Amino acid sequence: MSTATLSETLTAKFEDLYPLTPFQQGILFHVLDTPKGGVYLNQQRYTLGGNLDLEAFKKALKGVMDRHQILRTSFVSSTPRGPMQVVHRKLRLPWIMHDWSDLPRAEAAERVEAFVKSDFKQGFDLLRAPLMRMTMIRVEPQLYEFIWSFHLMVLDAWSMQVMLRELLAFYHGFVSGQPTELPPPVLYRDFVNWLQQQPEDEAERYWRKTLSGFHAPTPLGFDRMPLPEESEDPNFRETIVMLDEASSEQVRAFSVQQRLTLNTVIQGAWSLLLSHRSGMNDILFGTAVSGRSAGIPRIESAVGLYVNVLPTRVRVPAEDRVSAWLREVQQQQAEARAFETCPLVKIQSWSDVPHNQTLFESAIVFQNFPLMVSAPEGENAVKIIAIRFVERNNIPMLLVAEPGERFLFRLIYRGSRFDDGTIDQILENFRQILIELTNNPDAPVASISHHGDNERQSLIDSFNQSLASL
Repeated sequence: MSTATLSETLTAKFEDLYPLTPFQQGILFHVLDTPKGGVYLNQQRYTLGGNLDLEAFKKALKGVMDRHQILRTSFVSSTPRGPMQVVHRKLRLPWIMHDWSDLPRAEAAERVEAFVKSDFKQGFDLLRAPLMRMTMIRVEPQLYEFIWSFHLMVLDAWSMQVMLRELLAFYHGFVSGQPTELPPPVLYRDFVNWLQQQPEDEAERYWRKTLSGFHAPTPLGFDRMPLPEESEDPNFRETIVMLDEASSEQVRAFSVQQRLTLNTVIQGAWSLLLSHRSGMNDILFGTAVSGRSAGIPRIESAVGLYVNVLPTRVRVPAEDRVSAWLREVQQQQAEARAFETCPLVKIQSWSDVPHNQTLFESAIVFQNFPLMVSAPEGENAVKIIAIRFVERNNIPMLLVAEPGERFLFRLIYRGSRFDDGTIDQILENFRQILIELTNNPDAPVASISHHGDNERQSLIDSFNQSLASL
C-alpha cells in the first residue's frame, strides 16, 4: 500500500488525533501499571418505566455517540509524540438487549444484579473504541434496567447528565417525528488545547506554598496493609448511610445561616473525622472538582473528562469557633479553584511527600449536579424511576455525598484494607460529627466529637461509676 493510499485510509477511518490531558495521562499510567486492577471504571444504572420505543431509544443513543468525538475515542500509549487519543469517524453502537420480562420478578432481579456485577468486571481495552457499553434489560412489560458503563478516560459523571438530557431530546424527536435541534457540541480537543496554553508558574507557587511542610499522607488506620495481589483484585466495596429528614434539614439550615456551601460543611466534618482517627491536626485529603472553569464557551454542556481531584489541606485549630473555622476552610477552597485544572501528578511533585507515596488516602466527591432529568410526556415517554452509580478509582477510600431531601453518603473503599465493622464505625462517627458540628456553630472546634449526647453521657456515667468503685 502506497503512502498516499495509507493516508487516505487513515483519513477515512479516523477523524482527529491529539494528545492526552495531564489527568488522562495519570490514569493511563495507573491502567498500564495495573491492567487488571479494575480501577477508573464507572457504571450508571437507570431504572426506566413507560411504553419505551426501543428502536427510537437506540437511534437516540447513536445520535449522542455520533455527536461527541470523545465517545468515539480510543488511546494509544506509544507514538513518536507520546500517548495520543484517536477519534474514530464511525462506530457501531455498543448495544446489548435482554428480555427477562417472562421470568418471575425475583429471578429477573437476581439476574440483573448478577449481570451488573459481571459487566463491571469486564473492564475496557483502551485501544478499542468506544470505551463504553450500553445494555437494556426488560424486566417487566413496562419496566427496564438500562446499564451504561464507561471508562473514566473519556467521561466524568457530570458529562453523563449532559448526555442524558441530549438522549431524551433525541428520543422525543424520533418518537414525535419532529427534528431535534441542539447547539454544536463543545470539542474535547478545545479543552486539550486550552490546557496546553496555561502557564504553570503561578500554579506551582500556589501549590508549593499550600503543601509546604506536609510530608506524608494522613493515615486512615487500615485494618490490613496492602498486599501485592491487591493490584489485581482491590475488592472494592460500598456502604451507605442516610441522614433522617430532621438532621438533613439541620445541615442545610446551618449552611444557609453561616453562609457556607454544603461542600464546605461536609469537608469540615470529614477533616474532624480524619483528625480523630489519625491524632493529627494537620489533615490532607482529596476533593473532586468539576474542572469546568476553563475559558471555553458553553463548557458546562461539554462531554468528556474534565473532573479533577485536588489536595485539600485543613488545619484543625482547637480553640477556633466552628463557624469561623469553616469559613476559613471555604476561603481556602475558593482560592484553590483558580488552579483546579492543574494535574495531581504535578501537584505532588511540588510537595514534600515522597513520589513513591500517595498524596492522600481518602477523597470527597460532592455531587452538586442534578441527578434527575425531566423526560417529555407522551405515549412513548420515558419515566426515569431511579439512577444509581458505581464508580471506581485508585483511592483507598472515597466519600460520595449526595444532597437531597435526605442526605445520602456512600463510602467506597478497598475491602482488602478494611473490615466491614471498621467502615460502619467510620460512617457512624462521620454522621455524628456532622450533626454535632452543625448544631454548635459557636463551640470550639476541639469540643466537637463523634460521640453523640447520649453516648457522651453514657461514657461520663460509666467513668463516674468506675471512680466510685475505687
